[in-house]
Amino acid sequence: MAITLKSIAKAANVSITTASLILNQKEGAIRFSEDTIRRVRETSLSLGYVPNMSARNLRQSESGNTSLTLAVLWPIDARVGLIGRILTGIHHFTSSLETITINLLVKTMNENGIQGVKELYDPNLFNGAILANASVEDEAYIHKVPPSVPIVLFSRTSPTYPYVWASYFETAKKVAEHFIENKHRRIVILASNLSSQALDQKLAGFVEALDGKEYLIRHCSFTEESGYDAVAKLIEAGDVPTGLICVCDQTAMGALSALHDRGIRVPDECEVFGFDNQSFSNFTIPKLSTVNLPVEEMAYSAMELLVQENLDPNNLVKHKKFELEMIHRGTTKKLI
Repeated sequence: MAITLKSIAKAANVSITTASLILNQKEGAIRFSEDTIRRVRETSLSLGYVPNMSARNLRQSESGNTSLTLAVLWPIDARVGLIGRILTGIHHFTSSLETITINLLVKTMNENGIQGVKELYDPNLFNGAILANASVEDEAYIHKVPPSVPIVLFSRTSPTYPYVWASYFETAKKVAEHFIENKHRRIVILASNLSSQALDQKLAGFVEALDGKEYLIRHCSFTEESGYDAVAKLIEAGDVPTGLICVCDQTAMGALSALHDRGIRVPDECEVFGFDNQSFSNFTIPKLSTVNLPVEEMAYSAMELLVQENLDPNNLVKHKKFELEMIHRGTTKKLI
């Protein structure tokens, strides 16, 4: 049985006119109490009713469930290794739904970024999208040309769109402070050359904590090979690091391999810190110290926000920030 305004009105104990005014954001809705407005919206969300204009593009299954077609948009670059964790988080959320069916699409973005995703501007193709790892150019474009469907940004903040974020800057500062407290003489940051607000904030946190200290920055791609090559070149040039701070676990793993091949003991002669807590980080030799990025939980929240944007665009929760934690394993020493 399809969910109708009559169903919502009956469940919320209000008239059909009242439910219609509130859910369709009509001017007359301002005369109702906050309690009534909240009760109607919560009832519509719990029953899977779709009040906004995208309703005409949604389908009702034979059981009466609302069916949403949602997408994850992902750039084609080395960060693609995170997509599995994001899909796991999304699956955990969709599995918790009882009256809503999610049809999930994964679409990759080429070098044109968002400008190449025409589906965002055709509401007949899908009902919303999670935009993962958006670049500066992507953000500028969606503010200049707003999509026709709801979007949620993953790992990028926005004054306009809902987003999921984490304490990249604050935690990066703590990582760098560990190396300062252990009195390292030659600290090297392995940064990334990718366009990403999250990566930029990590680097900004490292640099702020190291202000007034001697350190080097080497930019590389989001790969093990790049981390290996960067450290190998440093050693060959005589700039043997005593501390390596990496913006991701992939470059940290490559750095570990380069140090091992050149007989530099970790952590006795060089401490190494990664970022993201990828599954392989617990199986390197030594086990990689890193920052835990709760990708699955962040993806769960991103999909939850996207569904809310479809079912209740007036929902007040528009973003969520996750606090990150450092994990010390075998590549770092206790504080001196």
